[in-house]
Amino acid sequence: MDRLVREDPAPAPQTAPPPEPQWRAWFDARLNLRALYRKYGRKAFPVHSSFFLGEMAGFAFLILVLTGIYLGLIYVPSTAELAVGGQTYPEAYASVRLIESIPVANLFRNTHHWAAHLMVASVVLHLLRVFFTGAYRFPREINWVVGVGLLGLTLMAGFVGYALPFDAFAVTATGIGYGIARSIPWVGGIAAELFFGGAYPTLGSLARLYTIHVFIVPTLLALLIAIHLTIILKQKHTQPGYARAIAEPGKILGVPLWPYQALLAGELFLLMFAVLFVLSAFVSPHPLAAYGPPGPTTPEVKPDWYLLWIYGFLKIVPSQATVTLFGATIGPNFLGGLLFPALLFGVLTLTPWLDRTNRRAVRMVEYLEPVRQSPVRLASGLAVLTFIGMLFVAAYYDVLGLSLAQIWAIVIGVPVVVGVVVWLATRATEPSVRFDPHAMFAPAHPGAKMSVLPQIPQTPAPTPPALSVPPPLPIPAEPPIEAVAPRRAVAPTTPAARGERARDNLVAALHEAGELAPLVRQLEDGPELMEVLDYIDSLRLTLGDSNRILQGVVRGEEAIEPAPRPGGDGPAPI
Repeated sequence: MDRLVREDPAPAPQTAPPPEPQWRAWFDARLNLRALYRKYGRKAFPVHSSFFLGEMAGFAFLILVLTGIYLGLIYVPSTAELAVGGQTYPEAYASVRLIESIPVANLFRNTHHWAAHLMVASVVLHLLRVFFTGAYRFPREINWVVGVGLLGLTLMAGFVGYALPFDAFAVTATGIGYGIARSIPWVGGIAAELFFGGAYPTLGSLARLYTIHVFIVPTLLALLIAIHLTIILKQKHTQPGYARAIAEPGKILGVPLWPYQALLAGELFLLMFAVLFVLSAFVSPHPLAAYGPPGPTTPEVKPDWYLLWIYGFLKIVPSQATVTLFGATIGPNFLGGLLFPALLFGVLTLTPWLDRTNRRAVRMVEYLEPVRQSPVRLASGLAVLTFIGMLFVAAYYDVLGLSLAQIWAIVIGVPVVVGVVVWLATRATEPSVRFDPHAMFAPAHPGAKMSVLPQIPQTPAPTPPALSVPPPLPIPAEPPIEAVAPRRAVAPTTPAARGERARDNLVAALHEAGELAPLVRQLEDGPELMEVLDYIDSLRLTLGDSNRILQGVVRGEEAIEPAPRPGGDGPAPI
């Protein structure tokens, strides 16, 4: 019987890709930029508001460097006397007065000042976000220590910058730091003179502090920032909890570094620069005329907020707290100005090892843990923050009319009360279904007990789309007769897609096998070890299936079906 043959429409002609610009080809031939893009350009970054705090700290550092270079072209780090308008001033003081008299230079000086505040605030908030979400745990302990070091260097840069204007405020504030350095038992005199360039203030003091401020501290900050970012690229970002339902195992849900993350970062940088410029135009730090050049009188000064907590504790240490040990005197300056900050930073550095949930950890933390899920961490963190806040109050306790005993009761009592109340409230409202922040580990159903073993995430093959059958066409009186070759059935997926899924399953299974290695060594003979061994056997089959399919795709052969699973379950899903 004659049949009507409907020919498929001719495929659209494929247009050749546009030629690569000659300049790009020139650079790629010498720098292999394509390989650089393939390795780093597709790195994914989570898009979450709290994740921009670290970038804000980095951009604030960049703004400090740029504005500092401009100011360094005018500033003179010298205490030599200079006659200006019939009066004699230190040369450094006179150069800052010159900066204040130039509108653009004064705007850059104010921007430099506020960028320093913004960097400290960004580092502190970034550190708090990591702490309260438990993102410092395995394997990110080293990066947490690097972050604490960045906070310490940022505070040091702010302190050293105090001395550079060399007005009465700067000399008094820096002199307090010199006295604290001299209070170090046994080595205080040598350490103070090495850092401050002699008995502060002396002829070499300003040059020494200027070198530390513009060369040594920025270099160390840039080095630690580079280490911090390198570790993040190596270990990948943590992710918000909602990413687990969407992201593939071992993958980051976010936008690629180039161009999307780069555009977001560029917008953030320009926005920060604009906001700092506007703030600097209307709100300036104290002008030099407020205190004048250094003189015989010592004004009453208090440091900025990021060092005020040290000043507050130093102020409430009683003068009777003095001990003589092996010929050295340990007094209030050392206890409040050095020992107390050192203990606080020491506890902060050891946080990953003090957290009992991180001891003997074998599973990587990949997601942010809900804050209410850890009552001890939340209560202790808020108690410490309250303690530091009470030290701000302690810096003004005499102005508030409080006695030394009263301020000590406030400094100790209020944080304890806050910690206990937060712990009780968090325990009472603790979620019944706990979110596991570890990689590829999740309960089978809400409220189920967490098993030792996870389920291997598989990517199911996509279901072929349903074919819509067109209505029959009317048969003409004399249809043409043609030989029609039978059409080949449409494969549900292409070999490339099957190979990509096989690669993902292979990588996931290898990660699983590596994480199970410590469990095999730690578990004793029993049901749990047997469960691990059975699970390893299933991993072996998955590795074999995925490896076989991937080899076929790489060699250009027909897709090889996975081997049937023991027990008649059929091939593993790929």
